[in-house]
Amino acid sequence: MGAQSDRYQAGARNFEEVYPRQASEDPEEFERMAMENLFSEYWSREGLSTRDRRLLILGIVAAQGNDAILKLQFSAGMAKGDLQESDLTEIPIFLSQYAGFPLSVVANTAAQKVRNDLSS
Repeated sequence: MGAQSDRYQAGARNFEEVYPRQASEDPEEFERMAMENLFSEYWSREGLSTRDRRLLILGIVAAQGNDAILKLQFSAGMAKGDLQESDLTEIPIFLSQYAGFPLSVVANTAAQKVRNDLSS
C-alpha cells in the first residue's frame, strides 16, 4: 500500500473483501476518499453482513436503473460468495414488485449478463 494512511489501508482491506480486485497503491483523490470514508468507516461497521450491504445496494441501484452498478454488484457478489446463482434469478423477480417491472428488467438483464459471463 505504500505510504497510505491507516484509514486508507483499513478501507483497502474492506474493499478487497467486497470486490474481487485490489485497491490502488497510488490512488487518485476520489479513490482515496472512498477507501478512507466509505470502506474504512461504513463497510467496517457491525450489524450488517457484506451480503446484507450488497443486497441493499442492489435494491437501490435497481430502483435507479443503474445497469453498470447492478452488473458490478452481481458479479462481485458471485465472485466473493455473497450471492448464489439462484440469486441472479430471484433478486430481479423480487425487485419487480418494489422497483417496478421496467426497472426490474434492467436488473434481470444485468443478472443474465453476469450468469452468461460465469458460463463462458
